[in-house]
Amino acid sequence: MMISKIKYYIKLAIKKPYLILSFIYKKHLGVIISIPINDKELPIVNKEITTVKSDDANKISNFYKRMNRDSVDLNVIKSWLDWGNDCFLVYYNEIIVGGMWVFKNEITLNNTSGRTISSQKTLKINGDTLYGGNVIIDENYRGNGINQYLLHYVIKYYAVNSDYKNMFIITGASNGAYIRSTMKCNGRLIGIAQVRNILGIKRRKEIFLDKKEKTWDNSEVLKG
Repeated sequence: MMISKIKYYIKLAIKKPYLILSFIYKKHLGVIISIPINDKELPIVNKEITTVKSDDANKISNFYKRMNRDSVDLNVIKSWLDWGNDCFLVYYNEIIVGGMWVFKNEITLNNTSGRTISSQKTLKINGDTLYGGNVIIDENYRGNGINQYLLHYVIKYYAVNSDYKNMFIITGASNGAYIRSTMKCNGRLIGIAQVRNILGIKRRKEIFLDKKEKTWDNSEVLKG
């Protein structure tokens, strides 16, 4: 396990040298938002944009690889799909330009960065709740409302096809565009997570406005 982590960081340092400093010390502040699942009208965007729920592991893998999300590799994708989780892809003129994962029940995260909901890899989610993560839009297509459309599409999909009541997400406190998208979906701030990473050792602190809103279990970490 340690050897694989070292190889991962070496590969990352070659691709993105500035991340070496981030490995030595990094502080991340994330906001945790809860979004109700309801059947709202989708916002109007370019008619050339379509969103689909995909189970094609190779297509999903190729997209995340193109976005330099090496941690979301083919093996991880196949595992997530096998466990019944969903991946949504956004197409623009038949080119994949965006993606989002939705996790259910008990999941195993591929990493535990400040942008994930827990500092432990295994996470248990309440039966009526979803966790949305690994959202990314190709930077060449940002600023066109794609992220908001994708989020609306996902919420409407589960409103029509399931009994889920809400979905929670975590994003960086500086990600104003995505936070605004969640607010347009009636999202509510329910908590804040602060993560300090010193030489790969992470320390996490969570604060909730109402602990009843915390619909997932990472109590083992919080007690440790």
